[in-house]
Amino acid sequence: MRYPATAKTATLSLILLLLGGRLQVNADEEDPVLRAQGAMRVGKDNAIVPDASSDHPLIVSNPEDQPLCEPNAIIEPSQPLQVMEGYDAFVLTNVQGPRKVVVDAANHALVTSSEGLVSIRMDKCGNVEKTTLLSDLGDDGAVAYGVTLYDGNLYVASPNSVWRFNYVDGQHSLLSDGFQVLRNLHGTGNEDIAIDPFGHAYFPRHATDVNDDHSSSKQAIIKRFNFRRVPSDGYDFEEDGETFAHGTNVHGAMAFDAQARLWGLDSPYPSFEREDLGGALAPNGVAEEMNLYEFPYKNYGYPYCFTEYDLQPYTAASKGKGAQWGHPSQMNDTMDLDDYCSQDENNRRPAVPLTPNSGAHAMFFFMGTFCSVGDKQTLGTSVGMPCNWTDTPIVAYRGYPGQAEGHRVTHIPFDDLGHVPQWDRPEDLIFKAANDCQEGSACLTPTGLDVDEFGRLIIASEETNEIFMIKRQYNQNAAKLMTAKMDAKEEMEERLEELKEEKLEAQAEGLDVDDDDEEEEEEEEMDLDPESKQQIDNNDAPAMLDTKKSKNKISIIDN
Repeated sequence: MRYPATAKTATLSLILLLLGGRLQVNADEEDPVLRAQGAMRVGKDNAIVPDASSDHPLIVSNPEDQPLCEPNAIIEPSQPLQVMEGYDAFVLTNVQGPRKVVVDAANHALVTSSEGLVSIRMDKCGNVEKTTLLSDLGDDGAVAYGVTLYDGNLYVASPNSVWRFNYVDGQHSLLSDGFQVLRNLHGTGNEDIAIDPFGHAYFPRHATDVNDDHSSSKQAIIKRFNFRRVPSDGYDFEEDGETFAHGTNVHGAMAFDAQARLWGLDSPYPSFEREDLGGALAPNGVAEEMNLYEFPYKNYGYPYCFTEYDLQPYTAASKGKGAQWGHPSQMNDTMDLDDYCSQDENNRRPAVPLTPNSGAHAMFFFMGTFCSVGDKQTLGTSVGMPCNWTDTPIVAYRGYPGQAEGHRVTHIPFDDLGHVPQWDRPEDLIFKAANDCQEGSACLTPTGLDVDEFGRLIIASEETNEIFMIKRQYNQNAAKLMTAKMDAKEEMEERLEELKEEKLEAQAEGLDVDDDDEEEEEEEEMDLDPESKQQIDNNDAPAMLDTKKSKNKISIIDN
């Protein structure tokens, strides 16, 4: 995982590096050149990525830097796909039962699967070589979901333990001499292992039954361990570490944002009834949850509380999305559980209430690697994900067997200024099956996410045995077209403002002003190029170039 050096995510007004061009910084610029160009180096590989805190984050737009070639052999997808407009999807390779995906600094993908841990060596065109680095973990059994990289080591989970292996980025040979760093997990195989930049390792314990004994504080928790100093005999999950969070029925991939804060997905409740709220509520009235575990030792409600998605079809007592309620299995006459659950000190509500019945299974924070701007007309300045998605989550929903819902990958919109999730905006659909999943057939089941060094999204689909790659449609003239559109848009806005001021001045002088001015304004709008008046696509509106400001700061030289 790569982390930007700053947590600030400003509205992105972008310097576009034009086709074949270079950026020339004024001589009086005090910042280092790289910083002035809106970029930073991160990670041990010193990768150059956009600096989201810069007034003008860098965008790579040169065609020679883009992976524009195609794989030598095309693999047909198992079913028709629906992809976000302006993007393409193709099958990178096939792996049996792929689950989590991690891309290392050499741009090789590591995938946990029913085959074990698989290494996918890929070139920029999408040609791959596969090999199995680890078929199982010996007496600990099969490779489970969790895998991560930290400080030159690879960590792989089984249902009962976590093992550490020496690893070199790009390694394509068998792993050996593993060391058991964590044991007695007693997991389900769907848990992730996550390690922050400071060496703190987080591992959840999933509760398999809402009626499990939670009084012992051993169910539905996340524990934290210091992986910078692992004991010679490893850690024991039962005895060691600290309980970082309670009431968290976490499964699937966890993720860190730019501030190294831990996020995770909580399982939905099985079907239940609460007569005073209309009877059977789950799963449609009960939200799945994306939680932010920002502060230690907090409780996130399981199994006592549940989150409302929309109870209006069930009861007039609905409080709206995100409201907290008591679970009927835990209610009694000694306390008002609804009131208890509504108190933040007792129960932290989710950062995002997710669509019911979707099977959210993995999340990943995009960090701006090789990011792109553009709209439907210009296409993109690179093949990567949108720049204004920097430090915001992408979520994989695996769905449920025999159900049409779920089975998709989406982006969760965040507010740029406050950097908080926007519940009132729909999720951006990135990728899904074009047809509903039918019982008895292999369904698209996204379970793992990451991006490669070119910002292309990699998705694992467990049930269809496919690894997909999503990339933006690139146009080498996109930067020029977008700059021209913004110039025209600003000119239009300035002219309309001038007309309004002229009308106010005329009224102040007592002149007879009729509606001709308004008609003139309308004519001005109609005379402009229709493309210039079109609003920029929502995905990229904050990422447009502020031409007036940028012209005072830089010179863009087109070769």
